[in-house]
Amino acid sequence: MNKLFYTLFVGLALLSIASCKKNNLVVGKNITPSPFVKIGTLNNTDTVGTYVIKSNNAPFKIPIGVTNVSNKDRTILLTYSSATAVQGQQYTAPASMVIKAGKALDSLEITGIFAGYTSITQIDKLVITISGGDVPVSSLKSNYILTMKKYWEADLNAFSGVYINQDYYGGAPDGAPYEVTITPISINGPTSYVGITGVWGYNQPPVNVTLAWSNLETGITTVPKANWFVHPTYGQATINPAGTGTFSTTTNTMTIKYETTVDAGSFGKETSVMVKK
Repeated sequence: MNKLFYTLFVGLALLSIASCKKNNLVVGKNITPSPFVKIGTLNNTDTVGTYVIKSNNAPFKIPIGVTNVSNKDRTILLTYSSATAVQGQQYTAPASMVIKAGKALDSLEITGIFAGYTSITQIDKLVITISGGDVPVSSLKSNYILTMKKYWEADLNAFSGVYINQDYYGGAPDGAPYEVTITPISINGPTSYVGITGVWGYNQPPVNVTLAWSNLETGITTVPKANWFVHPTYGQATINPAGTGTFSTTTNTMTIKYETTVDAGSFGKETSVMVKK
């Protein structure tokens, strides 16, 4: 009986010593995971952005982070790819950046070239990839997809002044030509708004028109639905869109399409073609 007890005691003691040795390998020691570099946004899905390039070429900044702080500078290598954008023509970006000693986060600056975008409809996608350097690259957030386009604001005075207008009904001239006045109202990026006074040759409120620019010279017009004037016989007249027209700064022309209605019915769909005087 005593032999059995002794044997059990010794076995337990040896097991306890072995366990202590294993624990001593961990307890009291700092375990430092290997550092890695990644796109330094908060969520894993925050790896896309839109860069609207302004005339001052203000850069777009992408945070790049390392998971630890070092007492040495660390160089991060970067590559870029795009099916349409060309380095030096639509953008400039460095092949590497440095995370300074004592820091774990810095910004990669992508600089768009405003003059490299000749059309307001041009849109480029640029893929930025952390490709290597002094720190291993994260497998989760090593790419950033940047959509680049030009910021452009319509010329508020592109259409302003006196124009000769010809109305058409059913494709045929509706009356003789007459003068109208186009006055700028406001701009909102590539969209501008004007008022046209004198449509139909009467002194009624202006017809408001939306100009949506397709490029730097041309675009389409739309006449928003609105109360227009009070007809002496039929009462309140409403102007309605009846398709889209066009405009061109090259030829100084504008076409609008609309329909005027009252409670009793419609005056028909008309097209007004204006040429600057």
